[in-house]
Amino acid sequence: MTYLSLGRKKRKITITASLEGVEVAENALIRLGFDSKSNFAKSQFLAPSTVTKFFQRQPIQLDSFKRICEALKLNWREIAGLIEEKQPSQSPTSSYSNPSSDGVVEQVQPEHRKVTVIDKQTKKTKAVITLEGNIDSVQNWEFIQSAVRAYPGDTIEITDIKEGSIRLFVKGSPEDIERLISRIRSGELKTVRGFPVEDVQILSESSDDESVESNKKWRLVEDIVNQPVEMRQLSGVDLSDADLSGVDLSDADLSDADLSGADLSGTNLRRANLSGANLSGTNLSDAKLIRANLSGANLSGANLSAANLSAAYLSDAKLIRAYLIRANLSDAYLIRANLSGANLSLAYLMRAILSDANLIRANLSDANLSDANLSGANLSDAYLSLAYLRDANLSHANLSHTNLSHANLNGANLSLAYLSDAILSDVNLETAIVVNALFGKSLGLTENLRRDLEKRGAIFGDRPPVRSPR
Repeated sequence: MTYLSLGRKKRKITITASLEGVEVAENALIRLGFDSKSNFAKSQFLAPSTVTKFFQRQPIQLDSFKRICEALKLNWREIAGLIEEKQPSQSPTSSYSNPSSDGVVEQVQPEHRKVTVIDKQTKKTKAVITLEGNIDSVQNWEFIQSAVRAYPGDTIEITDIKEGSIRLFVKGSPEDIERLISRIRSGELKTVRGFPVEDVQILSESSDDESVESNKKWRLVEDIVNQPVEMRQLSGVDLSDADLSGVDLSDADLSDADLSGADLSGTNLRRANLSGANLSGTNLSDAKLIRANLSGANLSGANLSAANLSAAYLSDAKLIRAYLIRANLSDAYLIRANLSGANLSLAYLMRAILSDANLIRANLSDANLSDANLSGANLSDAYLSLAYLRDANLSHANLSHTNLSHANLNGANLSLAYLSDAILSDVNLETAIVVNALFGKSLGLTENLRRDLEKRGAIFGDRPPVRSPR
């Protein structure tokens, strides 16, 4: 059985196809003449990665899930496993089934049941709580219901209990359901009458308003693809999971837009305003982002390989675990940007401003950082092997535990930098400025180079460097 789960960022519901549902969808794909999943994705203006996730039984957004099923002429509830075939009526009704007071929950059978997704009269949110244990071991259902109700509020009601792992189907006011979810996810509510809580998920079908919004979203996507418009006003719009590859969005206003999971590969976003936009997991490979404003944008997990970000503004942007291989970030502003764990190998960062940036565990191997400003940046545990840092400003930077083997730091400013435990084998520091740079117990330096660095003002050992005012 597959359930809907509530996304955390913007409260988006995600859903996963059942094993049987994927088989049905695969057959429908063939029956309708789609020769590949990528062609199917293109026909629906969906990012290929979204369709791939669907068929690989990974969670995707509910509106994308419904769009896929509608295109394949399938019932989305059946594909998700939310509806199971009813058995003949002679089978006795389970004694522990509690029909909802609104009359829309059907009588359920011991082996096969139909789960109602929404309370059509009250519009109450429904959820499912999974407990560890076997249904046969539970003796008193009212006992469990009173325990669940005690936490969030009086509106909580158990509408059904499933076999196998104990699954409690509950409904209640959105406020009480939200409070229940919050307490479970925060760890405050770990057990219900001795049964460990395994999971909590939302069961909620989109309201009419949400369906209208979804239709508007996909009409807008189609319009963007087919009707090029200069300087489009798209601030705050939802374009998540959309295929916008190769589209011209230069000078567009996409501030605070949701582009998560979208395909923007090869898209022209020159001078576009993407400040505060959600680009997490977005494919931006080969995209043109020259002079684009990405300040405060969330690019976590985004694919920016070979993207052109020259002179782009990325201050306070989040690029955690972003993929930036061969990306062009020359002259880009990355002040206070979070690039922890990002892959920047072979990236071009000439003259980039990375002051106070978070580059912990970032991979900068073979990257070109000549003339870059990394003052105050945190590069601890970063990988800079074979990096080119000629004339770079690394003053006040934290380079502890960083691998700088074979890096070229000729002419770089390392004054007041922290290099304790850094790996410096075969590093080029010939004309680097090392006044008050703390090398501590850095590894790989020859004795001659160590003496030379000390003469030039470098500090070895455990004592901190003498800090001078900036």
